[in-house]
Amino acid sequence: MLSSFGLCLVIATMTVFAVVASAQSSGDSVTGTLQVAKERYALKHAFAVMEADPFSNGEKENVIVVLSDVPVPQEMRKASNDWRIWAGEQAAAGAVHGLILTINPETKIWDSGHVLTKGGFMFYTESVMGDTPRNLRFEPSGAIGDHIAGKASMKEPMHGMSDDDGPWQIDAQFSTAVTRRPAVTGVLTGQTALDSAQFKAAKAFLEACHKKDVDAIREAIDPKSRDAMMQMFSGPQKAEMLDGFAQMAADTLGYTLVKITIRGDSADLEFKDSKPDSGSSQTLRVVQSGGDWKIAR
Repeated sequence: MLSSFGLCLVIATMTVFAVVASAQSSGDSVTGTLQVAKERYALKHAFAVMEADPFSNGEKENVIVVLSDVPVPQEMRKASNDWRIWAGEQAAAGAVHGLILTINPETKIWDSGHVLTKGGFMFYTESVMGDTPRNLRFEPSGAIGDHIAGKASMKEPMHGMSDDDGPWQIDAQFSTAVTRRPAVTGVLTGQTALDSAQFKAAKAFLEACHKKDVDAIREAIDPKSRDAMMQMFSGPQKAEMLDGFAQMAADTLGYTLVKITIRGDSADLEFKDSKPDSGSSQTLRVVQSGGDWKIAR
């Protein structure tokens, strides 16, 4: 599940990014189709990345597989949010069609993901009880590690979140390398985390959002992400976006910083609501840029 911060970015970012047609990595292969309502799309490209399971407190990972009719650009085939934002932009522009699969590498179960539609990301999930047969079927070919291969199919179509999305169904065979996240180089907790440069960078962003200070928000963002993120605050929905980010910031500033996981020049900050039975949480990502830490998309 995306954090509220990440979800805002996926939904709100609507600019068109040029597709790099030669981006498919050697060794990747896909054959099959995605049917959405009356439209059928030939799936030709695959990209897989290992990501943290949002429900495991960082202790487990899932393999996220993207099957699409155009390739994820080479410069975005890495363990970051860049490929997700690209996919959301392209889907909203009608420039890419495909399916994102979330697969547990231990159980080899495919139980959720996103359909790339004209609305961007359409979330889907399947929950079954006991021995009830699954509709979402993943048949792996070999072990899941630095490579994943298998067949994704469905017993019957699933319906979208609205009638406009239409029922969808996939039948595809794929094989692709798995991109892994950089190794953990440090974990900060307690006062050490609160005194860290990573937390100060995240706090500067949150406080700027809470104040709806556009100039301060811009200054707190990594230059590589800055232009794309700031577009959200320059359009006709500027006031609405500022209100949304202000609320997100207010919530997060009231949470407890649980842990900072550093992976080289990037770090994930995990915040949790300390109120009993709340379960609310937020994760922010910062990167090192020119010696300083800045918020990243």
